Amino acid sequence: MPTKAASRPKHVPLRTCVGCGAVTAKRTLIRVVRSPRGEVLPDLTGKKPGRGAYLCPNPQCWDQAVKKGRLERSLRTKLSAEDVDSLRSFTRDLAPRAEEAR
Repeated sequence: MPTKAASRPKHVPLRTCVGCGAVTAKRTLIRVVRSPRGEVLPDLTGKKPGRGAYLCPNPQCWDQAVKKGRLERSLRTKLSAEDVDSLRSFTRDLAPRAEEAR
């Protein structure tokens, strides 16, 4: 009798990047969350409470998501200037990490 693990491959959750629209594994994307208090911030653990949206670790995806309003639509909130500034500072830190991953 075959075991369950041998008969079926492991399920990999997929998510869509709101910046570029690429569908990829959840673990490769970065979650941005709107907390119950209304704060918009990156969630590197993927476990913070609130409404979430996923973005590639590519700074261009983050710029597109903010400029075209895709992030606001996904999070169902209006981004304040402070939110945009904090996300942009996070993407500045992201650029060197993306280069290291290559």
